[in-house]
Amino acid sequence: MGDFKNEFSWSVSRDAAFKECRRKYYYAYYGYWGGWDRNNSDHVTRTLYVLKQLQNRGLWKGSVVHHEIERVLKELVTTGRLVPLEKSVERVRTMMREGFRYSRDGLYWDHEGSLKNKTALFEHEYETGTPDAVWKKNYDEVVDCLKAFYESPVLEEIKNTPRQNIISIESMNGAYFSFSGDKYFVKLDLAYEKDDGVEIVDWKTGAGEADDFQFRLYTLYAGEELDAPHEKVSLTEYKLQSGESAVHRFTKDDLSAAEEYIKNSIQEMKDCLSDPVENAAVLKDFPRTEEEKMCSYCNFRKICFDLD
Repeated sequence: MGDFKNEFSWSVSRDAAFKECRRKYYYAYYGYWGGWDRNNSDHVTRTLYVLKQLQNRGLWKGSVVHHEIERVLKELVTTGRLVPLEKSVERVRTMMREGFRYSRDGLYWDHEGSLKNKTALFEHEYETGTPDAVWKKNYDEVVDCLKAFYESPVLEEIKNTPRQNIISIESMNGAYFSFSGDKYFVKLDLAYEKDDGVEIVDWKTGAGEADDFQFRLYTLYAGEELDAPHEKVSLTEYKLQSGESAVHRFTKDDLSAAEEYIKNSIQEMKDCLSDPVENAAVLKDFPRTEEEKMCSYCNFRKICFDLD
């Protein structure tokens, strides 16, 4: 990876980390920088970089499902052929087996370069003793999510959508856009032109309720990057585990409130920086949370209290 700058960009996940623990936020967005270069980074930077990549089994489940759905949709749009469900499940089974072994053996610590597409699981790093039955359940839920995707009406709709109307299938890579002088990061699972507007689809693999703020950000993105007025943007949330779906639309007032929240969040983040223009941060300016229970599931817990 080349020599490039750590630029500030706002995202829903960044905001969540900032609210949860300032020290965790520092590690995840500043302290890790450059740690992908195993041979030329110091021990602390390398350690923070590796720990930043950890996923618990629930997040792993979500990333596997999103990756496979992205792959299926891109093959469908490119070739016009839908990969059979059985083949999709087999691909995922192979990928998860290989990823599980890679993580279990701790190979991510010795990997050269980016760990973006490698599997590093919290349960293995911290030796949580997760039973085989729990891992099996996690895999079964991945399969259930894929089945729900194949049964979803949106898949049939994409089959009949002209290729030129597909705007984006970028669930893993994400996209940046600028708004009011700041940079934002979003991950759109699927976006396409429908009727005279834009349809954005978001796949959910967890059982909990989603915060609709994420969808408000998608609507702002559609307005800035796709020239789609908010009343022409429809966001469909598919809860793959339950098979439920929900449609989100937002008013101008909803979006104004979101903009105000983001503006204040950005200001709080930048107020902590030693040099906001250069996006430079110093560890001491980011105190640990006082909610100690959060430390038990934090990726950085094995090194955090050694750093002051």
